[in-house]
Amino acid sequence: MTILQLVTGLGVGGAERVVMEMAGRLSAQGIRTVVVSLKNDRSILAQYPHVNFPVYCMEMSKNPWSVIKATAAFIKIIRCEHISLIHAHMFHALSLALVSKIVTFYPKVVFTSHNSKGFSFLRRLVICMSKFLRAADVIFIPGQHPEMNATKTVVIPNGVSVDPDWVNSNGMMKERKVFLFVGRLEPAKNPIGLIRSFAAMKQKECELWIAGDGFLRPDVEREIAKFHLEDRVRLLGIRRDVTKLLEEADCFVMASLWEGLPMAILEAGAVALPVVAPPVGAIPDLLGDECGYLVDPSELCHALDDILENYAEARRRGIRLRNKVIAGFSLDHMCLAHADLYRSLFNSGMR
Repeated sequence: MTILQLVTGLGVGGAERVVMEMAGRLSAQGIRTVVVSLKNDRSILAQYPHVNFPVYCMEMSKNPWSVIKATAAFIKIIRCEHISLIHAHMFHALSLALVSKIVTFYPKVVFTSHNSKGFSFLRRLVICMSKFLRAADVIFIPGQHPEMNATKTVVIPNGVSVDPDWVNSNGMMKERKVFLFVGRLEPAKNPIGLIRSFAAMKQKECELWIAGDGFLRPDVEREIAKFHLEDRVRLLGIRRDVTKLLEEADCFVMASLWEGLPMAILEAGAVALPVVAPPVGAIPDLLGDECGYLVDPSELCHALDDILENYAEARRRGIRLRNKVIAGFSLDHMCLAHADLYRSLFNSGMR
């Protein structure tokens, strides 16, 4: 059995981390794994200098000839690597997987959308109409876009590594409390809304650190200048030391308009960092039971003020979140569940 993990790109992001972590662990467990990226962006590979599996980049662009060449090259990989199953992550990867299956009549296809909504009408239609071509879908929580899912649908939450010997140092005395955001600067993450909420806070003795990059960076920079936040907002760019940033911060914050199950929140939970995030995607399941703060982006500024006023309660919620991550969102659990799914599909004979 050889599994092909197909992803849109290998830039720095949550879905990309899931692919790399899972491929490494599965290969170490004897399930041969190949990773294929549609785009040439491979910046996340810097975080994985010693991979134990093949990685291909198709260098696909929107040019029709580029798409044709990439599709032909992908089909060649399927045949040369003797692929048993394609696990497509996100819509563009699914599209290529479906075309390849139609052309070759194999292999089986598994799909993870990594999202709860945000699909255009055309994308939703393609996902719905291709149900019968997919052997299974992986979702993060029960009830995630049920109208689009294949007949066989398995709930497997994302997972992260958790250090059992970690000691909580968050909340150490410092002049300014630090709110941390980690993610792409793109519309779904709503970085402009985050800046505006931070600017609207009553309390000013705090900072906002933004780790990540994207095409909205110039707009973010203009928003920072508009509210004269240059001395309180730090644009850190893409960082390889996210764990260190999480341990230095006092609270993790998101203002996303839609999400799946963000790896960044799981990583924050692994170090008991208090989290404030919107009630979208699988986030309510994760932060419910007072394991964090579920806040609509329009009310975010008030929530941030409240956290600063009662930080002891925020720390208690961070500890509850860590316990929840340990119990149900570990990297080991995620990889074992995927391995079980792959084996069941491989042995079932269904296409």
